[in-house]
Amino acid sequence: MASSSFGRMPDPLQQRSFGRRRNVCPDPECAVGVAMSLRDRRQVYPIASSNLIVTTDGLVVYEELWSCDLCDRATVELVGVMDQRGTSQEEASVSWRRQVWPEPLPRNLSEDAPELVRSLFTDASKAENAGSYRLAGVGYRAAVEEICKDQGATKYKLDDKITELAERGLPQDVVDAMHAARVVGNDSIHQNLEYAAAEIADLAKLIEEAALTLYVQPAERRRMAQARTARSEAARASK
Repeated sequence: MASSSFGRMPDPLQQRSFGRRRNVCPDPECAVGVAMSLRDRRQVYPIASSNLIVTTDGLVVYEELWSCDLCDRATVELVGVMDQRGTSQEEASVSWRRQVWPEPLPRNLSEDAPELVRSLFTDASKAENAGSYRLAGVGYRAAVEEICKDQGATKYKLDDKITELAERGLPQDVVDAMHAARVVGNDSIHQNLEYAAAEIADLAKLIEEAALTLYVQPAERRRMAQARTARSEAARASK
């Protein structure tokens, strides 16, 4: 790893550096699964004045500079590490990781999905990007409930709506994704439980996959059928 242009700081993770990792490049012009390389790291909280890390809340925050191995564009992240003094360096654990530059774009569903579903999903993603994971959990649940309504569910409770659609033949993977969103949303709003960033991200991907099954793939099949019909009609008209 290149030496830091910020100056060297005490680093409990130095011996197990994040050096390289598999990641999707956050630049929308690249946005492919590649390796990211750590170019720089500095401690930003608490400010260290010696080789000892002094923190009252057990948290150490680092600013990390990563670059995409494919396009070489840079990404800056803040990383929260629980400083477990008296433990080995290998036991220092990353509590959270948040991209701060470039500002992460919100997730979006395909335009084949209903507008209100897409709006709720994007709003939830904005909360996710801001680190408001309870709010994101509630938002993703709201998007799933709107999907249920759009699919014709008439029951009052979301659990019952999902069961109603399952009984009509909704694919099991979609049913599972909806129940996952229901549980996370209920825990977020009723139990004041905040899920981890990775869990919220996984939930968002489950909803994206559900939208792919319910909206995108059927729309693609319709467009292909329309294109075939148009070609056939054009061929007959040319004779």
